[in-house]
Amino acid sequence: MKAAEAQTRPSAWLLAPTSDSDWVTDAARILRDLGFAVQTGVSATVPEMAADADLVMASAAAAIPSPLMQAWRARGAVCAVVLPPGAAPALTRTEAAMATLRAPVTEAALLAMLAARHYLALSAREAAGIARAIAAQTFGNPAFASELLQALVSSTRDDLAQLRQAGASLETVRGVAHRLKASAHYVGCHALRLMAQRLEHAARDGDAATAAALAKIVAPTAARLLSLLASLPAANTADKSTGK
Repeated sequence: MKAAEAQTRPSAWLLAPTSDSDWVTDAARILRDLGFAVQTGVSATVPEMAADADLVMASAAAAIPSPLMQAWRARGAVCAVVLPPGAAPALTRTEAAMATLRAPVTEAALLAMLAARHYLALSAREAAGIARAIAAQTFGNPAFASELLQALVSSTRDDLAQLRQAGASLETVRGVAHRLKASAHYVGCHALRLMAQRLEHAARDGDAATAAALAKIVAPTAARLLSLLASLPAANTADKSTGK
């Protein structure tokens, strides 16, 4: 992974003491495949380092102070407590208000949790860099950039409509995911690119359950990307000139 790409992707922190960290390896692998830049830790300095995280998953045994968890949530992070397998929940009031998962953590459980928490696979850092990414793709040529932007707005709008109407057609989902993957690459939205790639593979493999779970995240993320693209100055100018 390129350093610049890692810095813009949504960040995930997995916090667990050594005695309760069996779930971390699998969760980290799944999250990386879904586009997260993952870091793990147990030290006392981790809470401050994780201040700008987009996702925090903490073992119940990590005993993260409630004010810190509340502060992360207030900043918009998705927060989840991971319970040992078969353990009866014994959570603080703050923890009980957050998502809970049981070890071992599965992709299905993670996707369901992210969708339920309205997670978007597009970080604020990636959103802020879309215009720069388009400029880089078009070598600083304003006319070329405007053409690419309009093509991206049109294709993203069409792909979003098809994804929402795809129903059980995995072939339609696969095609849409493939195109969204390319669009996300052009604008430097690497988390969406990887999430769309995972959706493409699930649809190709006939994994309807995973494809449906991924689509619940990809569709609203694509809608957010469309909104960002349409708000760029060149898009507004072109829309007015074409009467759209």
